[in-house]
Amino acid sequence: MQSPHTVTGQRPAEHRRHTRVAASWPVTVRTADRLLHLQTLNLSPLGAKIGLDEPLEVGRAARLRLEPPGSRPVEVEAIVWRADDDGPAFFFLGILAPAGPAPAE
Repeated sequence: MQSPHTVTGQRPAEHRRHTRVAASWPVTVRTADRLLHLQTLNLSPLGAKIGLDEPLEVGRAARLRLEPPGSRPVEVEAIVWRADDDGPAFFFLGILAPAGPAPAE
């Protein structure tokens, strides 16, 4: 049986409080048993869609290290909120301390 959060084919109209912005940033996804170096597809204040050809289990905990251009990396605790054909959508649970030094100018 398919998860109610798994989306295939056509999608219903979206009713969002926060707009998504298309963004291709490097992101490292760390789960209990995997370390993946990927790219974001889009971002919102509460989550991110990550490009991945294989599914991740809905509800799986992860730590994401987002690397916005020209800014410090940001680490967030997240869960897989939805599994779409083009990759998982993560819901941010909380921001962790800054992930490293600012990039050189």
